This record gives sequence, structure tokens and C-alpha cells, in this order.
Amino acid sequence: MNTFQSQFKTAFFIFLMALAFVSCGDDKKKDTTTDPNASQEQTKTPAANNSGDENVQTSGQADKSQIAPDAAGASSPDFSEANTAAILLDCNYFSQNPNSVLKDNPDAAIDYIIPCMTRIDGKLTIEPGVTIAFEQDAGMNFTDKSSIKMLGTAEKPIVLTGKEKIKGFWKGVGTGSKGMSNTMSYVTIDYAGGSKAALEIYNDNTILNLEHCTFSNSKNYGMITNRRVGKDVNNIIMNNCVFTKNKIPFKTDVTRLRLFNSTNTFSGNEKDYIEFEEGNLYGDATWAKLDVPYFLQGNLNIKEGVFTVAPGVAVIMSSQKWIHIDDNASLVMVGTPEDPIIISGEHDVAGFWQQINVQSSSPLNEMGHVILKNAGRTTQKPNGAVFLERSKFLNIHDIVFNNCFEYGISVQDAAQSHLEYANLSLDNTPKLFSDWNGKEISDLKSL
Repeated sequence: MNTFQSQFKTAFFIFLMALAFVSCGDDKKKDTTTDPNASQEQTKTPAANNSGDENVQTSGQADKSQIAPDAAGASSPDFSEANTAAILLDCNYFSQNPNSVLKDNPDAAIDYIIPCMTRIDGKLTIEPGVTIAFEQDAGMNFTDKSSIKMLGTAEKPIVLTGKEKIKGFWKGVGTGSKGMSNTMSYVTIDYAGGSKAALEIYNDNTILNLEHCTFSNSKNYGMITNRRVGKDVNNIIMNNCVFTKNKIPFKTDVTRLRLFNSTNTFSGNEKDYIEFEEGNLYGDATWAKLDVPYFLQGNLNIKEGVFTVAPGVAVIMSSQKWIHIDDNASLVMVGTPEDPIIISGEHDVAGFWQQINVQSSSPLNEMGHVILKNAGRTTQKPNGAVFLERSKFLNIHDIVFNNCFEYGISVQDAAQSHLEYANLSLDNTPKLFSDWNGKEISDLKSL
């Protein structure tokens, strides 16, 4: 009896194990036999959207067959396989996805559409080849807590444009971000400027590195950065950028003068000049030659440091404005015979702007190969194009005073000042030297 019970238990146990094995196999088979056609049909069917555009899909699709895995914590809209439709990023997309990566869909002419002025508080990375079309009055607003990485290449630039090719159709990009690695490289901003500019820098501590960017077809300015910055601040860096087909390429104030260098181009706009607002400049700085003039809207006061004006610089002066070299500063304004420095009035009228006032005793002070045009005060004395105050130093040579109101140089006290001069020419300017009361000095060397 015991032997029979033992054999029965063994056989029953083997039967239960076999039954469990068969059951597991059935479950696995059920998991791997989902209808593939149903899956493909779902992938190819665009998600519903409210834009009324059949070629736009929303960002809620799940297939990721065309995109690489995102970095930890990052999210990106998903492209349907072989789908050429643009993805609509609604007004809440970036707030719901604070670490966003926008990727290029090689099958789509436009990758994304942004319908409104969207706020970005987190990280945004835009990869090479991405094209974003903005609806009317839409744009991007980067707050001080955000970070920007728009990393295009020469072969695959990033394009931010309007849905319609109309100047000012969308507002543009604005940023107050202080992110240390903020970069826009090979980015084109086109048909923006419906607000102030294609790109607007809000704050004096905003950080941005611009490389090989193009700003075109702006209704207003290509770029604005009008917050004054302190001594030796270089938090905006710009190299090899192009500003063209805008109303005005650039607006800023004189404290941003270090931003400009000869690698950037600003021609081909409705008004070809850099618009400078007035201000005080501290620290060494160079006024670089560009392919367009600088238009000085207000007074320029050089408070300290060595202020160098490069050969070939052209400056347009607004009515009754002046340039002042303070006692703690030095002026090095030296052109060449082939590439003179030209400072003229907005209108070709004698006395339209006032003067360059040298209040500095620095032995570095020099002006050479300069054309001063339309200068001189019309109602006050002294009224020369250049002022040299008492006990100050200036080496001035190879100067043309063209269409100035009355005098070339007014000297407060010739006996006490150190003035070296040579090759000074009058062109439609009545007289060369005056004293501080507006009386002509016929022979300065005899004093």
C-alpha cells in the first residue's frame, strides 16, 4: 500500500508540472501574436489636431523609429515613420516638457509649427537641420532660468521662419537667459521682427554666444541689445554673423561697442548702419571697422581706459551730439591715407553736430588721417570741430575739416596746453584755430 501511494504522488506531481509548462507556453504565445497590421495602421494615422492643416500632426504620437534615444531627463516630440507632416507644438508644450530636444525629421520640409508666443523656462536643445515655422505674432521667450542650445551646422542649419514669407510675420526670439553655455550656431532667423527685433537681448547679464547666424527680413531690427553694461563685460559674443534685408541691422548702446568686430556683416538692409544710443564707456575698447557706419544717436562719453578707433571706421552723428574724452581716458583715433576715419553729420550741413572734446592729458592722445565733417556749434563759443582744454595733450595730424561751421580747433589756453599738429586742411571750413571765446588765432606757434 505504501508503495502504491508513493508511485501515485510521483505521477500526480509530474502531471501538475506538465500542465504548468503548457499553460506558460500559451501565455507567451499570446504576448507575441499581436496583430502587426493593427500596429502599422496606428503609426501611419496622424493624430488629430486643431490647426485645420492636414500636414500638421500634434506631438502626442508614440512611434520613435526615426529618432535616437534622448539624454536622461530630456523629452522630444515623436515623428511617425515616413511622415512628412510638421508637428504642432502647442502653447503649453515647453512648460510641460522643461527639458526639450527638437530633432530633425529628414522627410519633412518643416519639422515644427509654433502657434503662439511661447515661454521657455527650462532647457531647449535644437539639433542640426531643424526648421520651425511660426504663426502670426508667435515667437520664443527665454526667461532668466532657461538655457539655449541651437546647434546647427554649415550643411544643416537651423531655420526659424514665418509660416508666411512676410516681414514681421512673427515676433522673433527674446532672451533674458543667464545660462553659461547658451549658444546659437548656424541659425537663421527669417521674417521676424513683428515686435522689436528678430533677436532681442533683454538684460545686461544675459549670456549668448552667436556663431555663423543670419538675421534677415526683419520688419524692424535684426537684433537689439539696449541694456547698458559695465566695464569689460563680454557676455554677448558674436562672430561670423550676417544681418541683411532687415529695416535696420542692429540697435544697441555705446557700452556694447566691444561686441562688434570685422567678422560680422551688416549690409544690404533698408538702412545700413549700426544704431548706437548714448552712454558712458569704461575700460579699454576698440571701435572696429565694419562694412556699414555707426550711427551715434546720443553723446559718447569715454570715461576711462584707452579708446581706439580703427582705420576705416565711419561714424554718423545726430544733431548737436558730441564725443568727450574724459581726464582718465586716452584717445587713439588714427586712420591711414588709404583708409581714413570719417565722422560726419546725419545731414550734410555745417554745424550739424558739435565736436570732439579732449579733456585728457594722456600722452597717448592722437588723431591722424581723420575727416571731420559738418561739426561745430552754431550758437555757442567755442565752436571748433575739436576742443582742447587747458593743460591737455593732443597730437593731431593729417586732418581734413570738411564743411565745419567756423573753426577746425578751439584751444582754451595754447600757452599751457601741449598741442602738436601737422598737415591740417580746411575744406569749405572758414578758419583753423580759435581761442575759447571764439576769436581767431592766426599763428598758434607764436603764443
